[in-house]
Amino acid sequence: MKKPFPEILFLLLIPAFVFLPHIGSLTYFKDDWYYVYDGMVGGAKIFHEMFRIDRPARGFFFELYFYLFGANPLAYHLGAFFWRGLSAIGALWIFNNLWPGERKFAFIAALLFAIYPGYFWWISAIEYQPMIASLALQVLSIAFTLKAIQSSNQISKIAYLVGAILTGWVYIALVDYAIGMEFFRFLCVFILINRTSQDSFWRKAFASFRALGWNLLIPIGFSLWRTLLFENQREATDIGGQLSVFLKSPIATAMDWFFQLYNSLLNLGVLAWINQFPAFLQGLRLRETALGLFIAIVVVLLLVLVERMIKGSAEANDWDGGQEQVRKEALMLGGLGMILGILPVILANRYVNITGFSHYGLPASLAAALFMAGFLESLSPQRARSVMLFVIVGFAALAHFGIAASAAVEETALQKFWWQVNWRVPALRAGTTLVINYPLPGMGDGGYGLMEAANVIYFPEPTGQVPVHYPVSGLTLNNETLPEILEGSQFKQMQYRSHTIDLDYENLLLISQPTLGSCVHVIDGGQPLISMYDPVNVSLAAPSSRIENVIVDAEPALPPEYIFGKEPERNWCFYFQKADLASQLGEWKDAAALGEEAIRLDLSPEDRSEWLPFLKAYAITGNAERLAQTARRITGDRSLRQQACDMLTAVQEPLTPEVRQVIAVEYCRSAEE
Repeated sequence: MKKPFPEILFLLLIPAFVFLPHIGSLTYFKDDWYYVYDGMVGGAKIFHEMFRIDRPARGFFFELYFYLFGANPLAYHLGAFFWRGLSAIGALWIFNNLWPGERKFAFIAALLFAIYPGYFWWISAIEYQPMIASLALQVLSIAFTLKAIQSSNQISKIAYLVGAILTGWVYIALVDYAIGMEFFRFLCVFILINRTSQDSFWRKAFASFRALGWNLLIPIGFSLWRTLLFENQREATDIGGQLSVFLKSPIATAMDWFFQLYNSLLNLGVLAWINQFPAFLQGLRLRETALGLFIAIVVVLLLVLVERMIKGSAEANDWDGGQEQVRKEALMLGGLGMILGILPVILANRYVNITGFSHYGLPASLAAALFMAGFLESLSPQRARSVMLFVIVGFAALAHFGIAASAAVEETALQKFWWQVNWRVPALRAGTTLVINYPLPGMGDGGYGLMEAANVIYFPEPTGQVPVHYPVSGLTLNNETLPEILEGSQFKQMQYRSHTIDLDYENLLLISQPTLGSCVHVIDGGQPLISMYDPVNVSLAAPSSRIENVIVDAEPALPPEYIFGKEPERNWCFYFQKADLASQLGEWKDAAALGEEAIRLDLSPEDRSEWLPFLKAYAITGNAERLAQTARRITGDRSLRQQACDMLTAVQEPLTPEVRQVIAVEYCRSAEE
C-alpha cells in the first residue's frame, strides 16, 4: 500500500482550520481556573494531592505539564491540538490496517474522528488535557496491537506488543472509564481473524482472544490494581459504591441503565453530528457567523481536494475485499464499539450527552466516527454520499467554531471584568467572601464565582502549602446562594481536592456587572449603586456588602497579561472605577476631575446609574452647574432619580445653597413626579 502522506497532511490541515481560529483568544474555561491557581501557589507537586483520591496518574501528568509550561494557557491549547493530531494519525493507521487499500474510506473515517463534534470540552484545555492525551494513547495502543499481530518479524512484534501494553495502561490510568474501548480492541482483532478463518463464530472469537495474548494484560492488569491495590477515596469513581446502587434496587437500576444507554448512544452516534452547532451559532454576531461559514466552506473544499488525490478503489495486492464488506465491518465495529465503549460509564451511573457530559463519550468517539463513515458508505448513489459527507463535515466545523467563539466571548468578558475590578480595587482584605454577579449566563460555573481569578490577581505568591488555602473565597449570586447571603451568619470551611476555602457570610463584598455594556459595580452596602439592569438578587444582597474589604491605601496589584490579556482601553469604565475609588477615599475633587475629563473625551455610560459617583462629587465640591447639567442624563429613569435624590440628600458634608437648590429641583422633585 502507498504511504499515506497526503492523508496525514490533510488530517492535520483540516483540523487546524477547525480548532485553531480562536486559539489566540482562548485562555481558561470554567474549572481550569482552580488547576491554575493551585499550581501557581502550591507548585507542580500539588497535582498529586489533587488526584490521589481517584486518578493518581493524572498527578504525574499535570506535574510534568506544569513544570514545562506553568500556567501559560496557549501551551495547553497547542498541547491539546498536538494530541488530537496524533490520535487522528493513529486512527488512520488502524483503519488502513483493517482495510488495506481502502484509502479513501480510511481517511474519511479518520477525519470524522479528528473533527468529531460531540466532544464539547476541548476549549477547557487544562482540565481536559488528560482526556485528549488518553484518547491519543488509546488509539496508538490499538494500532500497535494490530501491527503486532500482523508483523512477521519477531523483534518488531515484541516492540509493538510492548508499546501496546504500555500505552494501554497509561490511557486507562488517565481515564479509567475508557477501559470499555478494550472491547473495541478485541473487535478489531476479530475482524482480522475473521478474514483468514473459515471456522465457526465461537472458534473465531476464541482465536481472537488467543491473538490478543499479552494485550489482555492491559484491562486485567489495570483492573487488579484498581480493585486490589489502590484505595479509592471518591464515591463517584468507586466501583463497589457504584455497583451497590444496582444491588439495592436491581430492576429499577437496570431499567435506568437501559434508558441511559439508549440516550447516550443517541447523543454519541447521531445528535453529536447534527445538534451541536445550532446552539452555539445562534448567539454569535454577524461577523463571527460569516467567519464560521467561510471556515466551513474552506474545510469542505479541502476535503474535495484530498478526495481527488486519494485513490478510492481497492489495491489488489493488499486487499481482496470490497466496499460492501467494508461497510458491514465498519457498521459492526462502530456500533458495537459505541455500545461496549460507553458501558463502564453507564454502569457507573453516568451518561453521555453533547455538552456537560460529552467527555464521557470521548473514548468511544473513535467508534462513533467509524459508524458514521460506515453509514455514509451505505448511501447511494455516490453523489448523495458525497453531499451527506460534506454536510456532516461542514456541520462539525461550524459546531467547533461556535463552541470556541462562545467560549472566547465569555473569557474576554471575564478578563475585562477583572481588569475593571483591578482599576477599582487596589487590594482585597484576606478572608473576604466575594459575591459576584457576572454579565453572562453560565459565568462563574460551579457557584463559586471563579474566585481563583481574584486570588490570582491579589494573592499570587507561592506558598508551597498543601492543600492550598484560598485567601479570598467567592460565590455566584443566584437563587441558590441568596438565602444564605441574606441570613448572613454562617461560616463554612470547605475542601475540594487540593484546596480549602472559607465562606464567611458576615464578611461579604458584592460585585456586579449587570450587562456587558455596564461597568463593574463594587457595591457599598451603606449606599449601594443599583442599576436598572441588575437582577433583583443584587438589590436584596446589596446591604450585606462591606466596602471596607476593599483596601484603598495599598499598592495596586497588576493582573498577569498572559492570563488576563493586555489592559483594556481606558474608556468610560476606567474613569468610573477611579471616581468610585476616589469617592471611597473621600477625595471628592479627584472624583469630580475624573468626571470632567471623561466629559471632555466625550465619554458617557451605557448604564446611566454610573453617573451617581460623579453627582455626589459635583455636589460636595459645589459644582452646581455640572450637577444641573448631569441631571438631564438620568432624570428619564424614575428609580435612578430616586437613588440620586436619596444619595444627595444623605450627604453629610456641607453643601452650598446653589447645590441644595439643584438637588431639590432637578432630582428630588423629579423623583416625586
